[in-house]
Amino acid sequence: MKVVIIGGKGTAIVIADQIYDAHVRFGMDIEVIGLALDDRTMGNEIYGYPILCGIHEVYDRFKDDDDVKFIYSLYRNDQIRERTKLLYDLNIPEKKWCNFIHPSALVARSVKMGYGNVVLANCVINAGTVVGNFNTLNSGTLLGHDIKVGNNNFFAAQVTVGSLLEIGDMNFFGLNTTIKTGIRLGEAILVGQASNVTHSFEKDETIFGNPAMSHGATKKKENKKF
Repeated sequence: MKVVIIGGKGTAIVIADQIYDAHVRFGMDIEVIGLALDDRTMGNEIYGYPILCGIHEVYDRFKDDDDVKFIYSLYRNDQIRERTKLLYDLNIPEKKWCNFIHPSALVARSVKMGYGNVVLANCVINAGTVVGNFNTLNSGTLLGHDIKVGNNNFFAAQVTVGSLLEIGDMNFFGLNTTIKTGIRLGEAILVGQASNVTHSFEKDETIFGNPAMSHGATKKKENKKF
């Protein structure tokens, strides 16, 4: 399988390198052929991965090539709603999105997963967990058993999620976050790194600390190029 990553900075390159590792070290039949990105300030390639086209051109360019699939990696913690809207505005059919699961990850056989998900090295997803679409689990993230995870969530590295809980859509979990068993996190919640989330939150809040407390509505920063 050939993959084009929509994105090109930060996590997009991390994903590309992990796909390379999966191919070279584990023999997985997958390769990144390039990136789709509008911002060319870094030139025509990023760390050896060529920029093939702009974001809005990628589907038309590869729609007739059944061997080419897409991964979306344009999330930012301060623009989670905007970047999610951008994804769906592309109107790319479900069949063009792939799940990438690094060979070192442990995904229980009873896990149910949608499409467009990324599960990087040394992640664990335990029994009975349901994962929706377009979620990114960075290295070392643990999802406990019997969790329901919605769509378009971003888990930074080493996030630990307890069991028997529910996570909605468009949430961002910072590095080394821990989530207590049995709670519910709703929509568009930004969790600061190293936070310990011990009770439920509904939506559009920035929380951090131990225990994590609300520090008001999620703030938007000035838009930058993709």
